[in-house]
Amino acid sequence: MTRPGTPPIPSPSPLHKEYLMPSKLRPDDAILVFGDLQTGITDLPLTIGEQGLRRSAWALARLGEIYDLPTIALCIPKGGDTNPAIIPEITGTRSRYQRIMRTRPDSFENDEFRKAIEATGRKTLIVCGVATEIVVQWLALSGIAHGYKVHLVVDACGGLSARTEEAAFRRFEAAGVVMTSVVSLAGEISGDFTAPPGSEAIGVVYQLIAGGYGR
Repeated sequence: MTRPGTPPIPSPSPLHKEYLMPSKLRPDDAILVFGDLQTGITDLPLTIGEQGLRRSAWALARLGEIYDLPTIALCIPKGGDTNPAIIPEITGTRSRYQRIMRTRPDSFENDEFRKAIEATGRKTLIVCGVATEIVVQWLALSGIAHGYKVHLVVDACGGLSARTEEAAFRRFEAAGVVMTSVVSLAGEISGDFTAPPGSEAIGVVYQLIAGGYGR
């Protein structure tokens, strides 16, 4: 009972309820998308150091290998190079991936990319890359607009500046993108971590920690 004149306590909004009781990411519904993690881009001055970025990319690629997630490595022509090298942390870890060259900021405007993800029949995108403000931003926002759930792995992304990356993060959250990290993602999909594949996923976390993860 409330006193006269006391405003009623508002019911939690649907968004609030979803935040409190989110549905866990299912590996069998997920697609892993790396955006422009290629030589000549990962070594740019970014909001994350190159070593940390590459380490996180390796961890995601390893999780992709453990759970056999359909994997797409986007790349762009740079400085006349029409065959840029995807970083070895991805190519040397994920045995099966599709390389797609993009020429537009919004990858969903690329027919090859759009058809590739539609062909999987899966509805959850795990995205990361450089730059957060360009390739990652449009992967996330267009993914939501096309009806996909989007999980954005912040420690496998690099922004051009802290201020511009923060603006992108705000757009993601407003659009309903799930902000996550490599460690959070590994824990979310691991399930029983005393037996494979869960134990292998948690093993990735231990390897990250041993390598100075987060420093």
